[in-house]
Amino acid sequence: MISNLYLPSKADILKLVARYPLYMAFLFRRKARFWNRYRWIRRRVDGHVPPPLVYKLYLTLQCNLRCGMCMFWGKQGVGDLGSGLESEKELDWDVVERIFREEGHGRPSFILSGGEPLLYSRFGELSALLKQHRCFAYVCTNGTLVEKYLSAIRDNPYLIFYMSVDGPREINDRLRGSGVYDAAVRSIRSLKKLRRKPYVGVQVTLQPENVRHLHRTCKEMVALGADWILVNLQWFITPQQALQYETVLQKEFDIIPKSHNGFLLPYTIDKEEFIRQCKKIRSEKWPIQISSYLKEPEDIYNYLDHPDANPYNQFCYKEWIRMDVLPDGRVTPCIQYPDITFGSLKERSVMDIWNGRAFMHFRKKISDEPLPVCSRCYCLYLYDAHRQVL
Repeated sequence: MISNLYLPSKADILKLVARYPLYMAFLFRRKARFWNRYRWIRRRVDGHVPPPLVYKLYLTLQCNLRCGMCMFWGKQGVGDLGSGLESEKELDWDVVERIFREEGHGRPSFILSGGEPLLYSRFGELSALLKQHRCFAYVCTNGTLVEKYLSAIRDNPYLIFYMSVDGPREINDRLRGSGVYDAAVRSIRSLKKLRRKPYVGVQVTLQPENVRHLHRTCKEMVALGADWILVNLQWFITPQQALQYETVLQKEFDIIPKSHNGFLLPYTIDKEEFIRQCKKIRSEKWPIQISSYLKEPEDIYNYLDHPDANPYNQFCYKEWIRMDVLPDGRVTPCIQYPDITFGSLKERSVMDIWNGRAFMHFRKKISDEPLPVCSRCYCLYLYDAHRQVL
């Protein structure tokens, strides 16, 4: 579950509700829809599943940055995933239109990712389509290209921005490239100057370089007007997990996987410093929610020292809730490890793939036992039936 390093006062929460009434109403509606789906899953894991509540679209694999920790373009990045996806490929507009035509009436939500989603050539048109169908979308961006689409963003209350900022200027630019911090700051300020200000969250991916600066980073982002901060843990797997994953996929699915190599990164954090920073954050009053995937800061020990097991949740509810779509239109059970695919939305309908034999077989497999690489996936926290926050 996503927990709170800090939960603001009731008065500050009411201010957020007053500032973003449409989005806050959506959050409560989504929570109710998720609860209903969780109950459905508990009663009936197999069989035909109701339509997806969420779609995660990898609009493009292109990115204008080369961040070292990135599973695609970082030091250990897999680039084209080794599965025929060219880096210049982007999601076919016919696929986007098919999703809205077939399932837009249910008002699902979307996660727009990449690469860098603002490099998608038809982002403006996608923004208009979201507004037309009144569907909320989370734009996961490095924040350097927002000003390019201000005209499309200006009067669209259905776009939510999650900016990646990994520390104060000198730390962030060491991790992400020279000038990236200032570009992200300009983007946040530009969004906050709009008449209809969008909700802006900031994701800080915990790294050895920035762990001593978590409190300072929160201070800087709150001063800019951030509405939420998530301290994001880096996803990683061990060589042993990688070997087990390769064995399972070859045995169960006759697939030789490659995508997991992007997560074979050493991940060493000063745990005691992380705990100190979290306690420092908790000791002050903040006007916004500051979150982490960990229930308590001390859980960082389990996260780092026992990577083969998730300390909270072992069941991936996501496979009954969210559909992940690759830039070439293929549907994969997990955007993080897209070695397995179930068919292309260029050729088949949403529900034909969603309730197809291959997807149902995969659900049965992971309901019995998660894949060896699943223990650090953020989806186990994000789609957890016991999650306490919206």
